Amino acid sequence: MIFLIFIIIPIVEIIIFINVGNAIGVWRTIFIILITALIGIFLVRRRGLSLLFNAQQNMSEGMMPTEEIKGGIFLLISGLLLITPGFFTDCVGFAVFLKPVQNFIALRAKNYFVSRTRRY
Repeated sequence: MIFLIFIIIPIVEIIIFINVGNAIGVWRTIFIILITALIGIFLVRRRGLSLLFNAQQNMSEGMMPTEEIKGGIFLLISGLLLITPGFFTDCVGFAVFLKPVQNFIALRAKNYFVSRTRRY
């Protein structure tokens, strides 16, 4: 499954690059890719500092920073996708950056793992 993802995603990105490059030009396409990477870096850095501050505050109050840990995992995934050149990965990266999408994915993952552990 992961092998297919590593083959399919680059093919999708190449197709999108070719179509966008033909529509708006090569230099504009490269410019858009660079701008989205810079915006992604800015957003990840800003959210990362906020998560770190909140985690430290929760720990100083004796609470486990579970939401911050979950947010940090999603932030890592989002950051990697946003830094990777491509329109598809940027769209997925920006989506994963959003809290409602994170909550949806976390709930699905939790349900999946709970159902898998109950079988055994």
